[in-house]
Amino acid sequence: MHRSLAGVAVATAMSLSSAVLAEEPRASEPQGLNVSSAMPACFVDTPNWDYLSAYACSASGSAYSTVVSWGVLGIDQTGGRYTIQFLDSCYGHGYYQDTGYSCMTVINKYDTLTQRIRVYDNLTGQWSATLTATASYYGDD
Repeated sequence: MHRSLAGVAVATAMSLSSAVLAEEPRASEPQGLNVSSAMPACFVDTPNWDYLSAYACSASGSAYSTVVSWGVLGIDQTGGRYTIQFLDSCYGHGYYQDTGYSCMTVINKYDTLTQRIRVYDNLTGQWSATLTATASYYGDD
């Protein structure tokens, strides 16, 4: 008799807890997995190992020109969930393990360039706002 009462108590507790869980609000997506987490980024190519920097980047050098790599931080680009749209001209596009989807632009010494980027979430159909990154290249003169 003691076992059957314990079984009823467990069944009652489980049904009450599932009713409580059903009433808890659930987040629509885990944090950081939507286009609002996307940040425009860039790096100005130097002989050192370069990393994307959110919103702005700069470097100095003696060469007349170098390359800016534009990308997006803040979202997981490995699963194909997002489409990255670079709105300003690029001479090359690609996917790279360390930067995700990128495009490249030539920058001359003493110039500042901007790149506008939009991100599309293929899962939700949501577009990001237009994101803008700025790159500057200075001389070592």
